[in-house]
Amino acid sequence: MLADLDRARDALLACDPGCAREDWVRLAMAAKAAGLDLDTFDSWSSQADNYSERDARAVWNSIRRTDGIGPGTLFKAAAQNGWNPDAGRRPRPGPAKATNRPAVPLNRPPHGVGAYELWERCRAADASHGYILAKAGIPDGLRVVPDGDSVSIAGQRMAGALVVPVRDFDGVLCTLQLIPPPGAGKKLNLPGGRVAGVYIVGEMASGGIAYLCEGIGQAWACWKATGQAAVVCFGWGRVRAVATELRRRDPLARLVVVPDVGKESEAEAIARDVAGSWVSMPAGWSLNADVNDFGQREGFDALEVLLQGARIPAVDGVVLLNGSDLTPQPISWLWRGWLALGKLHILAGAPGQGKTTLALAMAATVTVGGRWPDGSRCERGNVLVWSGEDDPADTLLPRLIAAGADKHRVHFISGTRTNGELQPFDPATDMVQLAAQASRIGDVRLIIVDPVVSAVTGDSHKNTEVRRALQPLVDLAASIGAALVGISHFSKGGQGQDPASRVVGSVAFTAVARVVLVAAKVQGDDGDDRRILARGKSNIGPDDGGFEYSIAQVEALPGIQASRIEWGSAVEGTARELLRDPEDECEETNAQDAASSFLREVLGDDVVPVKSVEAEGKAAGLAWRTIRRASDALGVLKRRGSENRWYWSLPKLSKPGNLSNLSNVSRLDNLDNMTAERGVRS
Repeated sequence: MLADLDRARDALLACDPGCAREDWVRLAMAAKAAGLDLDTFDSWSSQADNYSERDARAVWNSIRRTDGIGPGTLFKAAAQNGWNPDAGRRPRPGPAKATNRPAVPLNRPPHGVGAYELWERCRAADASHGYILAKAGIPDGLRVVPDGDSVSIAGQRMAGALVVPVRDFDGVLCTLQLIPPPGAGKKLNLPGGRVAGVYIVGEMASGGIAYLCEGIGQAWACWKATGQAAVVCFGWGRVRAVATELRRRDPLARLVVVPDVGKESEAEAIARDVAGSWVSMPAGWSLNADVNDFGQREGFDALEVLLQGARIPAVDGVVLLNGSDLTPQPISWLWRGWLALGKLHILAGAPGQGKTTLALAMAATVTVGGRWPDGSRCERGNVLVWSGEDDPADTLLPRLIAAGADKHRVHFISGTRTNGELQPFDPATDMVQLAAQASRIGDVRLIIVDPVVSAVTGDSHKNTEVRRALQPLVDLAASIGAALVGISHFSKGGQGQDPASRVVGSVAFTAVARVVLVAAKVQGDDGDDRRILARGKSNIGPDDGGFEYSIAQVEALPGIQASRIEWGSAVEGTARELLRDPEDECEETNAQDAASSFLREVLGDDVVPVKSVEAEGKAAGLAWRTIRRASDALGVLKRRGSENRWYWSLPKLSKPGNLSNLSNVSRLDNLDNMTAERGVRS
């Protein structure tokens, strides 16, 4: 039985493991029928360039029956490859009792073709070898099978073949790869040895670059182009295993996978799994072309540039951008200082301030390449409008016509067609289709969303939900290079506050926006009303200044009335200053004067607990913030006494000699216990 196994093993080793897959599977079935085991089949299969251990084991384990394929199939295939069953056959032993001795080693090569024996009888290679010449390689570390040598593999005589040693990562010789000169046969691995190693062109340094190549031709090219180590993996099927082992041995190594054309997706996957990078050939190269072909045609300097452009695959986790990889870019403006391409802007104001009409005036300027209020010229382009409040036909288009727009350059988003039915537009799901339409239109320079809150399907007061909802719109604007204007309202109350902080809803609306524009009607010094468009916030340019404007009613078309913007002069100042009503200032001044009189009366010459001041002020109908502003204006002294209690007094009490009445100071043993307030709220 053991002799039969030896014979079957020798027959398998005479067959070509790189044969067609159908023949390879048939040989697996024949080998199993002959009594060989998985290790023998896997060892033989590993000699093929396309070897995959997982595939070999899966095929072997899937064989449950041989469907008429027996040992004869194996012996016939071996004979067709030049195998002589009688050559070197050992005498069959006579009958003997069974023993428990171990099986014959399965990876032992046939007689006369051991890796060490063959390597020792080979001569050193030189640059004249046909394969080295064809691949512009180097002979260092390689040998050649002597002329007249009888070694053959799968019926192919290997005399004159270039010999590449396959060594494991500890330097132990595993097997040999034999490469005949061009036209003299195909490269084959020595039977009986497991291809479980590599060959390295150049020297590997700890933490250095290592190019992982399928064959020695690619490795030569990488080394010649860069001077960095190139690792021969002996078949594409072994690149992953080699990369994994290299990463285990050197966590800091910079591994670069170098695939042939057609294997880029696998290379990216390998690079991702080992935290490495990968290279792809330029477009236009034929299937299976490699970096050796590129280097010889385009030059090794060009190959060096190609290899330096190795890609880092996208992986889950934190994404970092190195500053050296970025190129500083200026802001691209549609209207310098006011509308930036690729950015979100919020246009906000109280009801009745003409916010939509203002946005449509901007749209009209874009469609005709007109002039902005500051006199600068606008680049002509197309406009997208998504409105959830006004009808395009009877409201928006008439206003655009009244503003002088080119209606052929304005496109209204009316919905999304799904299975023939028109559905409301949903930015969360329909942005890809909108981007496709914008690309078809081309030259879109302005997108108007009115109101911007309609883009938020969740709670518009929740920061996270607002940011998530706005992002698709922001991404669209950035991808097509358009300014995005979202219209919003002011919240009730808050007069006198920063106008940008009054935008209704979550603070995310103004946080995501790069520019916040505010529109309001205020009373001028002459008592007449005036409307102002001002910059309330800008992260990318000036954040002050504005323009006066008025809203006029005109006949856009016969019988159709519409409103339009008529621009006035430029104004200076912050939005808070420009939009402050004089009456508000007067009321605020009167309130502070009243609070000052109250403090003079309550404090007098005394030192008064702040709790008493607050209680009496509340009874007098004065807001606490107004009392505090008045106290700052008067220079009220604020000191802390025992038990962390605060006391106020008018400035004349700051001198200890003036402290004649301490009757209201409870449990205050001496003034040394008092410390002046330093920005601490009392």
